[in-house]
Amino acid sequence: MIEAWAERMAVSIKRSNEQETISVAVMKYALTIVINFLIPCVLVMLVGVISGRFSETLLSLCALVAMRAVSGGYHFNSMVACIGATIVVAAAPPHIPFPQEWVVYGNVVSLAVMAVWAPANIKGYARMPEKYFPLMRGVAVALVGCNFIIQSPTLVMIFLIQSFSLFFTNKKGG
Repeated sequence: MIEAWAERMAVSIKRSNEQETISVAVMKYALTIVINFLIPCVLVMLVGVISGRFSETLLSLCALVAMRAVSGGYHFNSMVACIGATIVVAAAPPHIPFPQEWVVYGNVVSLAVMAVWAPANIKGYARMPEKYFPLMRGVAVALVGCNFIIQSPTLVMIFLIQSFSLFFTNKKGG
C-alpha cells in the first residue's frame, strides 16, 4: 500500500518535470521512507491530542526515534508491522501507569543493556560506518543517563522497550 502510494507520487512528480527530476525508482524509494516515517508520527501525535497527553506522547515519540537511531534494534520484515509496532510503542507509555520509585531500576537495566548491546542490528539497515558504533553506544548510554536526572516514567518505558528490542536479531545484517 505504502509503496503503491510512493510510486503514484513519484510518477506524478516525474510527469510534472521529466528533465529536472531523478528516476521514478529513486523517488519511490525516498518517498517510501518518508511516508513510512510520517504515518506513525502523525498517528502517534493524534493519539496524544485525543487523549490530552500530547506533550508526553511527543516526548515518547522523540525518545523512541532518537534511541532507535543510535541503538538499533529489531527490524520487522513488513512496513505495516513496523508502523504498527512504532505506533503502539510510542503511543502507549504516556498512558500506562509506571511507579515513580521503579524509574531508577528501569534506568539501571536500560543503561546496562545499552552499554553492552547497543548498537544492535545496524549492519545492513543504516549507512553508519562501524567506526562510529562506539560513539552510538555512548550516545545511547547518555540518553538513558539523562533520565536519572529527569526521572520520567515515560522515558524509562521507552528505554526498556528499546533495550528489549536489542536482544532480537534479524536475518539480514547483524
